[in-house]
Order: sequence, then structure tokens, then C-alpha cells
Amino acid sequence: MAKNLSGDLQVASANRLVDGMVVWLDDAGQWTDRLEHAAVARDPRGAEILLERARAESFTVVDPFLVAVSEDEAGTIEPLSLREKIRASGLTFEAIAAEAVRYA
Repeated sequence: MAKNLSGDLQVASANRLVDGMVVWLDDAGQWTDRLEHAAVARDPRGAEILLERARAESFTVVDPFLVAVSEDEAGTIEPLSLREKIRASGLTFEAIAAEAVRYA
């Protein structure tokens, strides 16, 4: 059972400039392509701070924003919205990239 379904937990996300991959800001202020390494804000003030940190580290990404997530008892983080679940899975991007290579 999820600890949070209301969106109180947030992570910062963006797309990497060099390749368009979805990335998340980690606790060290680095962009990672692994959602499980994302820094999690656990309250509204923490979310504001996380977004400001993401914007300050946005030299290699496009337009950072917050994503509502849930966390289960094992600490597994999952986006709440379908859109963000798709972004996190990487399936759409990989399919588009494969199609682009096919026609290159």
C-alpha cells in the first residue's frame, strides 16, 4: 500500500539537452536517469527548495519541474500521473529514437 497518494511527495524532473532523456535531480544536485536515485521532497516547503535547486542546476537540462510521486514501504518511488509513468518508463522515447534511426 502506498504511503502517499495525494501528491505530497515530489521529485524534480527535466529532459537532458544532449539527448532528450528524462532525468531527475538527486540529493547531490546531479541529474540522473534513474528515478530511484531522485531526491524526494516530503512537504510543500521541501518541494519549493527542490525546484529552486533543480533550476539552479539546469545548465544541461530543459525546464525542470516537479512531479508528484508515491513511495511504498520498500522505498520504491513511482509517479502518480500516467504521463509521468510513461516518461519514467522511457518506452516512448526509445520507440521514437529507434524510428528516427531507421529513417536516418
